Amino acid sequence: MKNFILLIVFLTVGHLAYAQGAQAYFNQSANYYVGGKNAEALRAVGEGLQKYPGDPKLSELQKKLKQEQKQKDQQKQDQQKKEQEKKEQEKKEQEKKEQEKKDQQQKQDQQKKDQEQKDQQQKDSQDKKDEQEKQEKDQQKGEEEKEKKQKDQQNQQQSDEEKREQEKKQRDQQLSDKLQQMKISKEKAEMILQAMKNQEVQYLQQNKRKASKPKDRNKPDW
Repeated sequence: MKNFILLIVFLTVGHLAYAQGAQAYFNQSANYYVGGKNAEALRAVGEGLQKYPGDPKLSELQKKLKQEQKQKDQQKQDQQKKEQEKKEQEKKEQEKKEQEKKDQQQKQDQQKKDQEQKDQQQKDSQDKKDEQEKQEKDQQKGEEEKEKKQKDQQNQQQSDEEKREQEKKQRDQQLSDKLQQMKISKEKAEMILQAMKNQEVQYLQQNKRKASKPKDRNKPDW
């Protein structure tokens, strides 16, 4: 009987010690959890379960801590995923803006190039037109100068002819005056002039025939 009572007392004391040890781990883990130290809380409850496996309070606390940790990890993963997606979206938008800017710059460069080409074509066309107009003006000027020169020559010829005609009239008048003074008619004077002209022609022909005969070296020059 005495041994049975001792056994009951030992079991009761052991149970109280067991319960107090598990409660200590529970309280320590709870304090960590309240302080926001979930990792330390899980470590403490894990150590408690190693010493006091199957303790319902420690097991329940561990279960709740793991669930909450899992939720937090999931939330963290979701947050990281959202941030990653946000970064990728921002990167895509930035690339899109850069591409649009690049396309706009290329468009402006092409427009500038087209305008420069158009301006050059207009300039070449205008230069060609100016050159053609210059050639036409030079040609017209040359024709005008040629026409003026011909006209001046004609006027000069006409003036020379008029001058010669005037001089001839003056000579004829002087000759007529001299003939009147000498009392010789114009017809007779013309006959005398014609005879003199004929004699001069005969004289020239005779000199030409003499010059064509070979010279005798045995005879003197005189």
